[in-house]
Amino acid sequence: MTFKMPGNPFKNRNVRYGIVSVIITITVILFIVLLNAALGALFNKYPLDIDLTEDRIFEVSEDTKKFLASLEDDINIYVFNTEDRFIASSPVEYFIQANEVINKYRQLSPRVKLQYIDLVRNPDFNARYPDVTINVNDILITAGGKTKVVSPMDLFNIRSSYYGSYVASSKAEQTMTSALLNIVSTRKTLVSVITGHGEKDADIAGFLELLSLNTWDTVTQNLLTEEIASDASLLILASPDRDLSFEELQKIDAFLAGGNNRILFCLSDIRQPVLPNLKAFLAEWGLEAEQGTVFETNSARTINDPFIAFADYAEENYSKNAAQQGLFPVVPQSRPLKLLFEAQRYRTVKALISSSSTSGIRPVELPDGWTVDPSALNGNAPLLALSSQSRQDINRDMVNTHVLLCGSWLALHQSILGNPNFANSAYFLELLGRLAAKEDQIYIQDKTLGFTELSADGVQKMIIGLVFAVLLPLGVFGAGIAVWLRRRHK
Repeated sequence: MTFKMPGNPFKNRNVRYGIVSVIITITVILFIVLLNAALGALFNKYPLDIDLTEDRIFEVSEDTKKFLASLEDDINIYVFNTEDRFIASSPVEYFIQANEVINKYRQLSPRVKLQYIDLVRNPDFNARYPDVTINVNDILITAGGKTKVVSPMDLFNIRSSYYGSYVASSKAEQTMTSALLNIVSTRKTLVSVITGHGEKDADIAGFLELLSLNTWDTVTQNLLTEEIASDASLLILASPDRDLSFEELQKIDAFLAGGNNRILFCLSDIRQPVLPNLKAFLAEWGLEAEQGTVFETNSARTINDPFIAFADYAEENYSKNAAQQGLFPVVPQSRPLKLLFEAQRYRTVKALISSSSTSGIRPVELPDGWTVDPSALNGNAPLLALSSQSRQDINRDMVNTHVLLCGSWLALHQSILGNPNFANSAYFLELLGRLAAKEDQIYIQDKTLGFTELSADGVQKMIIGLVFAVLLPLGVFGAGIAVWLRRRHK
């Protein structure tokens, strides 16, 4: 019996085709894997995702982008949780949005490094920073030996209701940008909050927090026992219910005269008693808070209450940022202000915010049978006014001093500042920053997360159903029959 030696298998055409097919398949798979890895790394560094939400809730503002582009220091951001567990925290939609915003900082600046630290797997991490307390979902920011801890609740505006607390809006970008700005800034502006006269300093804590997020430092001072801090730029007198003494007002006068771009910000209240000394002091600056409460008769302007309504900008110089966003201020339960003069010596007085032409003033003591007479409405009452003084010092340099008077301290309450539909946060931050000649200040509007329902009418629903339930299956079936017939008749 003879055996025929097998021929060269590579001469077999089928074998050659098979080998070539395997090589091509492996090459394509390797190419796809490598391409996927390369594109993944590229997209992590230069993301190409598109935010299609109406208010671009996953994007950061141009101000933040400019700030990140100007960074000269390396910054580390540590999120104390795994990324999956961080975005699964409640409320989920707000943590997802906050996480997307935080990732933008790493993507937009090579100076920013972002790490997620699992405290369960890395229990010794706390030992690196013994001076701070770290909890799950906290965010630690470090730069140049300085540290800043951001609580997850700092990322949101939280409100209380009869049923409990809830998240009203996200301020993740505002908080993160402000934290980075604070940690790299070498200059902060000091705010002195006057106490000792029943002031509502505790009630404007939200406003003081907003200032602290924007490189303002805050101190509280009792003028009966202390001198005003020499390096203060802003003095806040939040609706005192007891009058200031002559000596205290002299300290305020000396503060205003002692430097450039210094500001006194006085807040009023409809329940505030007559304070003769303070009234006389403000009159020298051409300002007076009159008795009564401003109300609105146009229901399109009111916010569930005639004493809480949208006001108008009385000038354009300090309202550009808020006006560009289409926002208007709210000064609830405000006393009407009176401008005692427009110009006197070195001082000029003007209204910044006023009520509408359809507003009126409710008297403190209502006469019998008093009703609102639409024909007798005296609208356009000033609600916020500014008196500015410009003079030359002994070196012939210009020195600017400002006194602000607001008809209601409620304009700075957290419930008003935290509402993304009101201009108050953006407006007052811009106003005080410009009066104090601050340059390192950024304001980002809060973002409310909402989901738009894609609705359709009856005809649209019928057409969509016809396409997906009938035409598309018939098209696929027809294509299959065509392919089968073509192959059969080859």
